[in-house]
Amino acid sequence: MAYDKTVVYTDAVVACADLVGRTGAMGFTLGHVHENVPIEKAGWYAEALYQGARLSTGEHRSPTAAAMDLAERLLRGSACKCGQRVTLSDESRGCRWQLVGKRWQSECSAPPIHVGGARGDRAAAVAAYEQVHGRLPGC
Repeated sequence: MAYDKTVVYTDAVVACADLVGRTGAMGFTLGHVHENVPIEKAGWYAEALYQGARLSTGEHRSPTAAAMDLAERLLRGSACKCGQRVTLSDESRGCRWQLVGKRWQSECSAPPIHVGGARGDRAAAVAAYEQVHGRLPGC
């Protein structure tokens, strides 16, 4: 998706926050480093706590660019609900994901995997995936 890196696309920011929650990450922060400067010079970043590690983007020219960077980092190489690796490109093998309005969506028709544990409970997520696919993610 082509987007102007200085324009704020609210849908992309909302989609990133939604994706963070769907991955089981804890919390989502969107902020900027510099005060009282034009939006493109504020140094925008996005971060989430995932599996005990803080995922943080570098400084970007807009909140949109920071949110897109974080969403792409969360998706790239992860396991889709269909069992394939997530890809963000038509040129790569795997299940293609893309931003559709306020949500990142896969192009597959696999039903959602329901996790019985609390948000962020990786063991529960892995067990639910294994129950559906008969194998661990990435195997």
